[in-house]
Amino acid sequence: MVALQRPDLYVVVRLLEKVRASERPMNRTQLQIASGMNYSQFERYLELAERRGLLALVDGGSGAVLVRLTPKGYDSLMFLVRGLRDVLGTDLAVLRDYR
Repeated sequence: MVALQRPDLYVVVRLLEKVRASERPMNRTQLQIASGMNYSQFERYLELAERRGLLALVDGGSGAVLVRLTPKGYDSLMFLVRGLRDVLGTDLAVLRDYR
């Protein structure tokens, strides 16, 4: 897998937010569709988030693999949202949920 040289932080926020908003682990296909990424982009960002400890892949039973937000992922999401809001304002849809 080709590593991301300069990941887009908004994409990271969107990925983490989709898992947080579901309030339960999501399967990979649902998360890919919800985050609006093509397969190769999704795989690179998922690998980055898992490697950094932001998301965890867990056994969902029957061979299914689910994606779960870790406590570090939640803290990082809040940090990124605050930073993006400070820099960009609240124009981004994902930032409107955080007051």
